Amino acid sequence: MSIDTSDSLKTTNITINKSDELIHRTKEIKQSLIIWRNILLPINNLLEWKHKYDSLIIFGIITLIFFIILQINPPILTLISCIILTIVLIDILAPVGIQIIFKNENWTSIKETKYTRLCERIAHLEQHIKHQCELILKMRKERSLMYLIIGSIFLCFIAFCCQKIDNLLLSYLITLIICLTPGIRNRQLISLIRQYINECWNNKKIILSYTNQEKRIQ
Repeated sequence: MSIDTSDSLKTTNITINKSDELIHRTKEIKQSLIIWRNILLPINNLLEWKHKYDSLIIFGIITLIFFIILQINPPILTLISCIILTIVLIDILAPVGIQIIFKNENWTSIKETKYTRLCERIAHLEQHIKHQCELILKMRKERSLMYLIIGSIFLCFIAFCCQKIDNLLLSYLITLIICLTPGIRNRQLISLIRQYINECWNNKKIILSYTNQEKRIQ
């Protein structure tokens, strides 16, 4: 009985520590991204499909970017250099433009609440990735053979896909899936599709059973 009590106390303490860590990390993210908050909220609304045609806008932007890359057809190192240069320029110049365009007086409590929720989701994502990395390292230490088998199969599959499918097309599909995932989750499309499939399957079973009964009667 004492063992169960101690285990439950340990579990409770771990949960409290994780909750405190999440709150602390959320505050850190809010502080570090405070300059970008006026940009992050519209981007978040776009990714979560707050408006009717947001999914089409995401699809059009990503398709246009990859179409330009396809037309220019730069070498890999040139493309990587251009991406890094773009990121550096945005990181340096964008905050200056944001401070000029957006004024602190226009920041409302509603926006602050949305910004806090966004930072909480970012902290949750960080925590989830950290947890998955810890599981992988734990598997590497405790089940090295399984770690080797799973890692080899996964990497061989990636190498096979990269060999058989055009890399630019593969990058386009991966980018499109990543950018559309928040909207799909927000609209709960996966659960709706699953429910539709289950309903179709159940209706099909009912029709088949009804047809079989008619055959038996005849």
